[in-house]
Order: sequence, then structure tokens, then C-alpha cells
Amino acid sequence: MKIYSLLLLLCSTSVWAQSAELTGTLTNNKNERISQAKVRIHESGQSAISDNEGQFRFADLPLGEYEIDIEISNSKHYNTVIDHTGDALVVNVDLLKLDDLVVSANPLEHSQLKMTTPVAILSEEDLVMDRGLSLDQTLNNISGVNSGSFGAGSGQIVIRGQQGPRVMVLTNNITNQDAASVSPDHWISSEPLLAKQIEVLKGPATLLYGGGAVGGLVNVIDETIPTQPIDGLNGGLEGRFSDSALGEQAGVLSLNYGFNDRVAGHFSYFDSQTDDYEIPGNAESEILHEAEGHDEDEEEEEEGMGLLENSSVNSSGVNVGLTVFNQQGYWGVSFSDFDRNYGIPGHEHGHEEEHDDHDDDHGDEHGDEHDEEEEEIVRIDLDKQVFNLKGLHRFANNNYFTQFRTHYSNTDYQHIELEGDEIGTVFDNQADEFRFELTHSQRAGFEGVWGLQWSNRDFSAIGEEAYILPSETRIWSLFLIEERDFDGWHGEFGFRYDDQTVDTALFNDITDSAFSVSLGATFDLNEHWTLPVNLSSAQRLPTAEEYFSNQSGIDELIPHLATSTIEIGNPDLVHETANNLDIGLRYRNEGFSFNLSVFYNQIDDYIFLRDTGLEEEETPIFEYVQQNSTFTGFETDLGYQFDDSWNNQWSFRLFADMTEAELNTGDNIPRIPAERYGVNINWLRGPWSVSLDHTHVARQNSIAEFELPTEGYDLLDLSLNWVHYSDQFETLVFIKGANLLDEEIRDHASFIKDIAPRPGRSISAGFRLTF
Repeated sequence: MKIYSLLLLLCSTSVWAQSAELTGTLTNNKNERISQAKVRIHESGQSAISDNEGQFRFADLPLGEYEIDIEISNSKHYNTVIDHTGDALVVNVDLLKLDDLVVSANPLEHSQLKMTTPVAILSEEDLVMDRGLSLDQTLNNISGVNSGSFGAGSGQIVIRGQQGPRVMVLTNNITNQDAASVSPDHWISSEPLLAKQIEVLKGPATLLYGGGAVGGLVNVIDETIPTQPIDGLNGGLEGRFSDSALGEQAGVLSLNYGFNDRVAGHFSYFDSQTDDYEIPGNAESEILHEAEGHDEDEEEEEEGMGLLENSSVNSSGVNVGLTVFNQQGYWGVSFSDFDRNYGIPGHEHGHEEEHDDHDDDHGDEHGDEHDEEEEEIVRIDLDKQVFNLKGLHRFANNNYFTQFRTHYSNTDYQHIELEGDEIGTVFDNQADEFRFELTHSQRAGFEGVWGLQWSNRDFSAIGEEAYILPSETRIWSLFLIEERDFDGWHGEFGFRYDDQTVDTALFNDITDSAFSVSLGATFDLNEHWTLPVNLSSAQRLPTAEEYFSNQSGIDELIPHLATSTIEIGNPDLVHETANNLDIGLRYRNEGFSFNLSVFYNQIDDYIFLRDTGLEEEETPIFEYVQQNSTFTGFETDLGYQFDDSWNNQWSFRLFADMTEAELNTGDNIPRIPAERYGVNINWLRGPWSVSLDHTHVARQNSIAEFELPTEGYDLLDLSLNWVHYSDQFETLVFIKGANLLDEEIRDHASFIKDIAPRPGRSISAGFRLTF
């Protein structure tokens, strides 16, 4: 009996140990072969490049199931599982699911399902339909993500109730160096029209990108620097137009060209403009109208009815990139130039004090001039130029280190706040950033990435609204992340150290350091259910704005007109620490999908603006202080996809999210979005598809002392799409109706929610031609 058992064991071991060559072909829906794509096997770290016929091969590989990584370009990067039986494989990349897309913001190249923290990805197809005029509007439909809109031209991205310096925005994994964190009326300088993929990491992402990401992270991916060789010419042309409600006209041209198998280039250009947009009623909310003590019977002023004045946008930009490839990787450079001119609705600058000081006998002529001055509109004229250098070197398969990535970015950013035809304030930001990542192969089951990051930011504001001292901020950082697959679960841990020095002419250098750690795991409960858990302690260093607002030493306090307050900084601030627990549940089976994420985030020494109760010339005075706080909430969605008996493809999605935030005194933290829930229905048959979205946002009554409540609303959108494939082109034509119920929509996270609602009902149409 023992001999028989031994023979069985030897036979089974022999079968398990069988090896064969793994061969495969990469193709797409057009039956085109995909060449020059990198294919990597996660378990062994082996890699191969597909040839001109789209074929890749690995020699002498044991039979079994493998997780492979397929990198075609920046935005077409997949992580999927294949079964190696010895037969040749055919992988149609167009059939890979959204779950298979790799999260580029994570250098360990995980798909969404393997991430221990919640991630949402908007693919290129999603973006064609969901692009907004700014990044916050583009992401507003993702659960857990809201908009802090500031008209059509700008707005803050809100992740789990956090915005401003706590939400970091990247472009191709490098930090956006603009002035968006300084003020909510400053544009987040990533253009949605150029994006090929957008990733949102919800919850602390400080390990990879620093202390500013304690709330979350957004990574915008484009093709400015090609990362894979290109065969010939490909690209796309896109146009968008809307009715008079928005008056949008936008166009995008994107070209990629492979000069040969070693050199590839990119060119893209966009131009977008809108008129002042239409609104359902009055620009001023009824809640604000009543709070100001107006009589209900008082006639409504016609001014501000039906149109949000000074909300138009004019934007354009160009990207040029060039990459040289070699057997070990590539080196690429790019240059980008963005221009944007947009209005700040509801923020006219006046000079009432100067007029009051004049004698009354100056006459009506001067009075008329004063009235004109009071009505001067405020616009922002922005220019941003960025130079990028990016490189990747792959080491030999048997090396401990598998690849080395480097990225350098130089940003020249300036925007001018125009008061009528006069220059009011000039904001200038000059920044450099280096980033290095070294990835190693498995040792004792662990693989990981080590990194170094350095940045220097020289910021200044000169003019009437220069309430922040000019400053220079230098940060250097070290980070490490290690991971390992165990039997039935995946674990990872990491840490990051940041050292920051802020230098001004009036204060001694302020130096502070931050240390962040994270421990996460994804448990495979069975073949359908996974349980991700992440525990992190993330520290955020104060910004120059929080230190030095109105700290110039002069007697006059300068108001921040975007927030209608006087903000006083505090040079004694210390770093804040966010202790976050994130627990999720994911299900995938036969068309069903379910995602749930529950978070508890306790922030020690939370930095916020506290109302002092004082005023200067009727402008309330706020000061930066620190206090412990707690953020809690959840995001969930349930989806189902199926094909009926009449060749129709259906998909349904239900979703909900909620965030609550309080100080340890029990007071509410301001501008926290209300809970919302909704449904999405998609129908597809042949070249036609229809999408219906309905979102209900509740009334927000959990407010800070100085806030007003915000009414809830129902948002209904409907889109119709037609797609045509030919040998050379793919054509998409769409028409979309937004806010079909013509609801008055005010974002509670917005500083100007009570004087600037979002657009009313609008109809837009467009096309995309790719080749």
C-alpha cells in the first residue's frame, strides 16, 4: 500500500512539473496584431516583447495558471490571468475588462482587484462621454468623489470629504505644480480633453507621492511621452458642441508617429470655449436670500436670472513629445503649453473704501465711475509651460533589480487675476521635481519598489490680493513598498519619509518632517469574493499658505476674495497625522459585480480655518488652527451585465456614498458633501448604445456654524452613441442630454454654492475619429 501511494505521488509530481513553451498572440477587435508590447509574468519576473505579428513566447515554463502584465501604451496597460496548457494563446486586448486595467499610479503594476485601497478608473471610452470642462466635473460621478465647483472654469476635487492640499493631482505620475491648492478658484491644470485614462485612489496615498495625498490621489494619463514603439501613424480627432445653455465648442487632435522601431513622436492640440452658461433660476440661492433678511414678497431682481454671468471659459494647449527606445527601455522628452482664460462668477471687485474717502462734492461723474468700478468682473488668465524628461531601464531577467524609472519635470506657471482690464494680482509658481523608482524581483517571496523624490517650489503672489508671503518650499523623500503573495491572500507594507523646508524673507526657515506607514492585504475568500484591508498612518506637512497667509507684518489684512474671508496663517503649525482604516468587500461572478468600502479616518492635529467671530470691513476673519477630527463613511456599488435573447447587451449599476466629518468638539467640518445614491442603465445592440444615469443628492443639514444648508437635487443624464468600425478608422458619434430635469444644482463642497449653481439643462453632441 505504501509503494502504491508513493507511485501515485511521483506520478502527480511528474504531471505538475511538466513544462512547455508558452506562446501567444496579442490582437484586438479589428484583428490587428499588436507589436512591441511588453508582456511580463508576475510570478517569475520574466518578460518578452511581442514581434511584428503580435506574438510573444516564454521558453520552458511549467504548466499552470499565471498572472501576466501586458503594456501596450500609457493608457493600455492590463493585468490579467491566463491558463498555460501548452497550447498557443490568443489574447484580444479589447475584450479585457475594466478590472484588468493596471493602476499606473502604483509602480508595482496592480489591477484594481489586487489593490488594497479603493481605486476607480475612467478609461478612454468613459472619458469621451464623461469629460467635463474641468477635472473636478469629469470625476464627479465616481462614488466617493465630488466637485467643489467654482463655475465652469475651475473647481476642487473632493475625495471622501477632503479637498485642496489633501488631494494630490498627478499627470503621468508626476505632481501637478500649479496654484490649485492655494485657492479653490484656481484651475487644476490637467486638461480632461487630452486624458487617455484617469485613476482615482481613494484614501491615503502618501507612501508613493507624499504627505499631500492624505485624502486621495488623482492621476491623469496621456500619451505625451510614448512608452512603447509605434508602428506608423495613429491618432484621433475629436469634436464637441453644445446648445446655447453652455455654448461649448471644443476640438482635439492627437497624433502618434513611429519614425522607426527606435524613435516615436507625439503631437496633440486642443481648443475649448464656452459662453456664460444658463441656469434654471437665480444665481443666488433661496437659502442665502432668506439668510440675508430679504422679504419673501420682495420682487426678484432680474439680474442673475437664467444666466450665470462671467462664467465663460476659453482654453487651448499643445503637447509635443519624442521618445528614443533601446533594448533595455527608453528615454523620452516632452513640452506642454496650456493657456486658459476663465471668469470667476459672483466675484466683482470694487473700490468702495476709496470712494467713501472722497468728498461728496466730487460730483455725480465720480459716482458713476465708482459704480462702474464696482461692477468690474474678475477673470483669470493662466499660462503653464512644462518640460518633462522620462526614462525606463530594464535589467536582465536574472538580476535582483528588474527596472529603474526616472522622471524630471520643470514647470513655469503663472496666472494673472484681471479686474476688468487692469491687472489685480499675479501668481507665479516655478517648480522642479525629480523622481526615481527602483523595482526588484522576488526574493524570499517579496518583490517591491524603492524610491527617492525631490521637489523645489518657488511661489509668489504680487498685487491687491497678495495675502500670501512669497516662499520657497523644498521637499526630499524616501519611500519603500514590499509585497508578497501567500496562499489565499496578498500582503504589502511600506513607509515613506518626507523632509520639508519652507523659506521666506520675513521668517526663519521652517523645517518639519513626516513619516507615513501602511500595512495592507487582499484576502481571497473564494473564487468570487475578496476582502481588501488597509491600515495606514499618514502624515501631512503644512503648506506655505497655511503658514504665511496674512503674515507680512503690515497692519492691513488682505481678504481672500475667492472664499470671501480674511485668512490668517500660523507659522507654529505642525504636521497632521491621518490614521486610516479601510475595509472592503468585492464580488465578481457571471456578470455580477459588487464593491463596498468602509473607512474610518482619525486625523490628529487636523489643520483648518476657524471662524474667530471677528470682522474687518464686514469680511469675517478666519485663522488656521489645529484640532483632532474624524472622517467616516462608505462607498458601494452593485452591477449586473447580461445578454438577452434578442442580441441586446444590458448593464445595470446601483451606487451610494456618504461621508461624515466632525471635530473632536462635536462641531461639523465645513463643506462635506451630502449622501447620494443613484442608478446607471446601459443598453448596447450592434453599433448603437444608450446610457441613462440618475443621481439623487440629499439635502445637507450637517453644517458648520458659519455655513448655510444646501438643498438636494436629482440629476438625470441620457446619452445615445453610434460606433462604426472600418479597416482604417473607428468612428464614434454621440449626443448627450445633461441635467434633463433642469434642476438647480449646488455643490455643498463649493465655496460659492449660494451664488453660482451648476448649468441647467443642456444638449451636447460630438464625434471621435481614431485611426
